[in-house]
Amino acid sequence: MDQVTGFDVQSYATDNRLLDELRAAWPPAEATDAPAGEEAGYVRAELDVLDPVGAVRLTDRFAVALAVRKGDRSGPFDVVPLVRGRVWRRARPGDGLSAFVAGAPMASERAVGVDQTHDSVVVGERAIVKWFRHVGPGPSRASTLLAHLAALGFRGIPAPLGSLAWRGPAGVGLTLAQGDEYLPAARDGWEWCVEHVPHDASIGSDLGTLVDWLHRSLAMPSRAIDEPVGTASPAQVGTWRERAQTTLDQALAVDDDGALAPTAEALRGAIDAIPTDRPVQIQPVHGDLHVGQVLEWSGGLAVIDFDGNPILGDEANLIRQPRERDIAQMLSSIDHVGRILDDRAGGRRTAEVEQWIAATRATFLARIERVDRVLLAAFEVEQECRDLLYAAQFLPRWRYAPLATLRSRYGR
Repeated sequence: MDQVTGFDVQSYATDNRLLDELRAAWPPAEATDAPAGEEAGYVRAELDVLDPVGAVRLTDRFAVALAVRKGDRSGPFDVVPLVRGRVWRRARPGDGLSAFVAGAPMASERAVGVDQTHDSVVVGERAIVKWFRHVGPGPSRASTLLAHLAALGFRGIPAPLGSLAWRGPAGVGLTLAQGDEYLPAARDGWEWCVEHVPHDASIGSDLGTLVDWLHRSLAMPSRAIDEPVGTASPAQVGTWRERAQTTLDQALAVDDDGALAPTAEALRGAIDAIPTDRPVQIQPVHGDLHVGQVLEWSGGLAVIDFDGNPILGDEANLIRQPRERDIAQMLSSIDHVGRILDDRAGGRRTAEVEQWIAATRATFLARIERVDRVLLAAFEVEQECRDLLYAAQFLPRWRYAPLATLRSRYGR
């Protein structure tokens, strides 16, 4: 395939005949072998705990079911792409569904196995179709922000090609799949950034330029978001402080060996400094901005995945937040890039790494137009505590990175 062009927005209401057919034979079958490129060990939601409540018919062979947990009719909705052979079964890369949606039905398909939040399929090595696993009950955060940036002509993202949406019973259009330009040979920041440690701090400048450009663009009005900039009331700011305090308390509670004890007072002081006597400017933000969300490719750098933090609730993933949240997340990830190299070296390069982290943070912040340092410090602490909680629950091996960061920043 030479080219995939934009397929715009395809929007469908429920096909009631198809929904009745799916209900009569639910759950659909599963493929007997794993899709090519899918990481071993990943298990999708069991379909027999779901009830279908919506159905999009694309062709006689391709469809999408919308399902809810049994007993919960309001959503969010699980998205179940389907293909029909002898019976309906869950679609997988290679079945042709993503290629059909992209408007290139004869193109190749392959899975992108590194994305555990969504199912991403490369079509013809020219487009990537991302299937959202859960949508609603409100509009997609990512689709709103991508439409906003596309309307503004922002070029720091893979070019959006179009989307597939379902018009639910509440009349809200919910994006089921998003198509973007595929960036060949692209690498995420956990690969390319580590290569700069410990002698080259220039990535701080590159990332800072990109983040500042992103935030300035997000703050501009468009037909997707006509009033992007607002203010959070002192009461809302107080909620942020309470949430951060709770996150710190939870991190201290899982700190069985007392590694955080020497820093606890300083950490709490940074969070308690969040001002609750004045409003704070808010605007659209990325929501989960770390080096892994920045691709390096032949055309430069590109930001991806505007879905927000998958382990947080809707309140913490609001589209409009302080810019300092994104900045804190990026700074934390820059720090963690250094910790990765030091860990690989068995702790023998700590001094070099500390110097690199300090220099890279400085070059990053030098490119940011304005920063509320009090908010930034508090959000950095909150982010590191979130990383500790994530490590405690899902990835104990990762605990070393946020602990090293907190000890370095607050141990004195």
